[in-house]
Amino acid sequence: MNQKNKYLIDTSIWVEFFRGKSPAIKKRVLELLAADRIVINGVVISELLMGSRGKKETGFVEEKLSRLDYLESDREFFALCGELGGKIRKSGVKMPLSDIMIAAHAKINNVVIFTLDRHFEAVGRLAGVQYEILENF
Repeated sequence: MNQKNKYLIDTSIWVEFFRGKSPAIKKRVLELLAADRIVINGVVISELLMGSRGKKETGFVEEKLSRLDYLESDREFFALCGELGGKIRKSGVKMPLSDIMIAAHAKINNVVIFTLDRHFEAVGRLAGVQYEILENF
């Protein structure tokens, strides 16, 4: 693991972190948090709050995750989303706009997407976005 890279943790990882069923995910996320290597964006915050299972998770998202470096969205960002979305669609991969937005933030900010979702492999291949897919968790 490169000590310089920051990570944009995908919602899929956060969900497993909150469920607490995977020691590997919990350990890794806590290590990244302790090392101040996690960034967040509005998409992930929104998805987490939408799926929150109660006050504990909502409180964690609102309190702890709000302290992370926040990736802003501007006109350049949305243009890149459209560009990436077009490339992905033309390659035959189906990917939700929310994940395209996560990929665009990762590309613009040169951060690694930490995820369980294999469709990020296509973004890595097509657009040079860095990703790390956790397997066998």
